[in-house]
Amino acid sequence: MLNTEYEREYAYDIDAYLIASYPLMDLTTRRSICRLTLEEIDDEMIEDAIDEVVLTHALDKMQWLSPDESDDS
Repeated sequence: MLNTEYEREYAYDIDAYLIASYPLMDLTTRRSICRLTLEEIDDEMIEDAIDEVVLTHALDKMQWLSPDESDDS
């Protein structure tokens, strides 16, 4: 039986991170930083990070060869 239940969404609480990392930062500044951060983050940045994980997994766990290594064969 195929397990169809797994974590597949990512949510990050920017405000909670700011509170923990910069405890002296006031609410107005945190709001500004949250807004600016959300303007900077785009789908392509997240997809690039996912692609890096896919590549690492393929090379390390699935024993795939990188394109450079497969040309040597």
